[in-house]
Amino acid sequence: MKTLVYGMGISGKSTAEHLKRKREDFVVYDDSKRSKKYTNWNQDLSGIKTIVASPGIPSTNTILKKAQNLNIPIHCDIGLASFEKKLPKIISVTGTAGKTTLVSLLVDVLNANGKKSIALGNYGLSPLDVLKSNYEYWVIEVSSFQSKRLAFLKPNIGIYLNLSQNHLDWHETIEDYKICKGTIFKNQDADDLRIVNSDLEKKYIKGKAKEKEIKKNEFSNLRKDIHEDTLSTVGLCIKELNLNHEIAKQSIINFKTLMHRYQKITTNDGIHWINDSKATTPLATLTAIERTPVGSIVLMGGSDKDLDYKKTLKKIKNKKMKLIPFGGISHALHKEASKLSVDSSKPCNSLEKAIQEAKNNGKGKTILLSPGTASFDEFSGYAQRGMYFIEKIKGG
Repeated sequence: MKTLVYGMGISGKSTAEHLKRKREDFVVYDDSKRSKKYTNWNQDLSGIKTIVASPGIPSTNTILKKAQNLNIPIHCDIGLASFEKKLPKIISVTGTAGKTTLVSLLVDVLNANGKKSIALGNYGLSPLDVLKSNYEYWVIEVSSFQSKRLAFLKPNIGIYLNLSQNHLDWHETIEDYKICKGTIFKNQDADDLRIVNSDLEKKYIKGKAKEKEIKKNEFSNLRKDIHEDTLSTVGLCIKELNLNHEIAKQSIINFKTLMHRYQKITTNDGIHWINDSKATTPLATLTAIERTPVGSIVLMGGSDKDLDYKKTLKKIKNKKMKLIPFGGISHALHKEASKLSVDSSKPCNSLEKAIQEAKNNGKGKTILLSPGTASFDEFSGYAQRGMYFIEKIKGG
């Protein structure tokens, strides 16, 4: 019997290397056009005992559906790592928005306190890549795709930042999305801790761990460019782990925010540009808008994920901002904005045209790129979209 490694992206390659090191029998398969070399499997499930699937492959996939009907276990790389013995202490982070910043900040704070730590999972390396390394803490970002396929992951601290509608093209229903997000707590026991936002639905959060809600504390206002909930959560972890407060505070103050996350860009055109390309959900964009001055211009758009933008658009209206919709959802976004009496330009069919429209109207103003959705109508991902934005506003 063999393991099938399905999908040969970053996690798939890490999985294959892990199985090779363990001298386990496995086959690899990738059905994307760019990966024709990964086809040493004949799609016969009769000899397959386990599947390790890449996060991007939905459960509606034909092969995975057949596997479910045959009761073949389906894991992700994080789930596979959770089977290993003698793992370090684990902090897992999930939520719709803000996961990566929180993971990065926690790693900085832990390392500053002499706790050797590394960012893993949806942001960073696969846990399978560092099994032999001597880390005291793994801080793992867990997407909803990955949490659907977790086996026995048992975090010492599990964190659930927030939730809003997202990834319905993958999950099919918001119910499935909510169920997946709560699975990071299911294997915890009474000695573990879960940290949750107070407005989350408790029926999706199950487990034996003690619970703390995210509340304001002495760390919450140390930075104006990082969301208060993120800083409050870090503060809870600092107290729970008995870290040195002064060292932790200095680490937070010195923390360098990541690219494409409310990144302020310096230009010579009299415009204050902000690159928030990582905002791929309405909630992330809403958070960015709350931090942006009244009367600013907001660029929103990208590929269609069938999301609800009403709350975000109402915030744009309340702050007297102008919307420039672009890309695949531009017409639908413009139509919705018009219904809500939001000041909106005509739809732009590309980010390039949206940038030009913003330049024509933005002298002396703040212009925020915070798309609110994925980038796959024009770009390979949020990072490419963000780099393109930076290049164009700097005259490239």
